[in-house]
Amino acid sequence: MTAALSPALGAGPAPAVRTDTPADDPAGTPGIGGPSLTAARPEPDDLTPHRALRALAHWHGAGREPACFPYRAVLGHYRTVGKNAVGEELLTALRSAGPRPAEGADGAARLLTDWLPQVVDGRHGDYDSYAGLPVYTSLAEAGASTDQVITALLADVVETETAALAGAPAGRPRARAALRALVAAACLTSAAGPARAPDATDGPAALVRAGAEAVSAARGTVTAEVLRAVELTLTPTTRCHDEQMFIRVIQIFEAVFAAVARAVRAATEAVAVGRADLARKLLDEATRHVTGTSGVFRVLTTMPKDAFAVIRANTDGRSAVQSRTYRTVERSCPTLYVALGRGGDPDAELLVAMRELDAAWGAMKRTHWGITMKVIGTVRGTGGTDGASYLREAAEARLFPALG
Repeated sequence: MTAALSPALGAGPAPAVRTDTPADDPAGTPGIGGPSLTAARPEPDDLTPHRALRALAHWHGAGREPACFPYRAVLGHYRTVGKNAVGEELLTALRSAGPRPAEGADGAARLLTDWLPQVVDGRHGDYDSYAGLPVYTSLAEAGASTDQVITALLADVVETETAALAGAPAGRPRARAALRALVAAACLTSAAGPARAPDATDGPAALVRAGAEAVSAARGTVTAEVLRAVELTLTPTTRCHDEQMFIRVIQIFEAVFAAVARAVRAATEAVAVGRADLARKLLDEATRHVTGTSGVFRVLTTMPKDAFAVIRANTDGRSAVQSRTYRTVERSCPTLYVALGRGGDPDAELLVAMRELDAAWGAMKRTHWGITMKVIGTVRGTGGTDGASYLREAAEARLFPALG
């Protein structure tokens, strides 16, 4: 995960990188409100693109085998300087890593194809490339468990936040919230679950120990393919510590949206063939995923306003309003309702399941709106959206308005 690609603490000076405003180059103690550990204490070879360029040249000369692509060298530079500061020479070299594998390619070739868009987009990428969503789409198509994806992403957040606690004890609330969310998520992928959830009295040292235990236990329940995907899909635009958490939260929510969209489509098909029982189970599972976002929101509430302002300034055109999975959920639910009406008297328990999903979805949107008001107020959101006012209007839209 992130730690596998991060430098040892205390290694080297802070990098000199191009920034648009002073606020884009956080200084001070690594952690919340400051630079990431990777940016503040970099490996010297990651300060410039030279190691990545040499690795890419060697890869090209050795036959361009997808399984041997030098991810480590590329990501080391990206995470040290921030994606928006990566120079054109490296971008050009990465763009030449194609051609894209043939249709239907899988394994290492598929992963490279899915991953490249998030590192070659420069300052002009979209929401999908920002969050590395093509990688997760292929994972889902290959049958990866949503619970495993969420567990692996939360484990990365816990590892990142507890690593920063040594120098920034003010990060305790986020580390604690992330650890609690991880413990809850990991219990779904393993009967035993990881270590105990932290309590309010735990100091930095206790949180670090508990975090290490929980991360190790949680990752033991996740496949190598999921762990690899999470490891590779962190390419923040800035050097800000907080953006790492922000990206992981986006990826978690996208995993939830995708799971709900699949469940609604499958439930519609089940209703069409008279399987109301199966449709109920599918919707109950979708509701569980949505209600599980409450712990993730608690992590998000620790975002400082100043840090989010930097992220917003560096992510123009990458708004979550572009989320296709979110729109798919809201477009698919009316189709389910229509299918239900074609079958005569609707199953009462299925109606309950639909109302519960609708209520959970609405509660999630209202929580998002509330957090947005706290973090950014009435200013514009990421990607130039209207921010909280846009979310307030969206929160009022129901999945099944005809149910009353």
